[in-house]
Amino acid sequence: MISLSSLLSLTHLVGLALGVGAATVKLGLLLKCNADRSFVPVYIKVAKLITRQIVVGLALLTLSGIGWLLLGYQFTTLLIVKVVLVAAIWVLGPVIDNVVEPKFQKLVPGPGEPASPAFIRIQEQYLALEVIATLLFYIIIVIWVRG
Repeated sequence: MISLSSLLSLTHLVGLALGVGAATVKLGLLLKCNADRSFVPVYIKVAKLITRQIVVGLALLTLSGIGWLLLGYQFTTLLIVKVVLVAAIWVLGPVIDNVVEPKFQKLVPGPGEPASPAFIRIQEQYLALEVIATLLFYIIIVIWVRG
């Protein structure tokens, strides 16, 4: 029979794989949009699906982490830092998905049209926020591995 601790570990690893993997894919595709604006319509079609995978992964990570705390896992300085970074991802995500991404989609130039200064500005903001959110995932991994 599988122990609760093993189940929490497996859930945490699956959540990590989904969250950081999807965040990395989303960032990679957004970088492709930056290099080739004709790719933007493709990106827009898949962004919501990828975002759902990030949210599922983050939820699994969060719930399994709470499970470990309920089992008596001790708060350490490194754990507190991880919790703060996870909270930052939870805050950044809705800002990216509900504020910046809709502006990005609204300002996408039509085929053959030049990019407006407003589009370029929102694209840079979008990319910066996605880089930050994805880096937070990787920083958490480094803390986890070294901790």
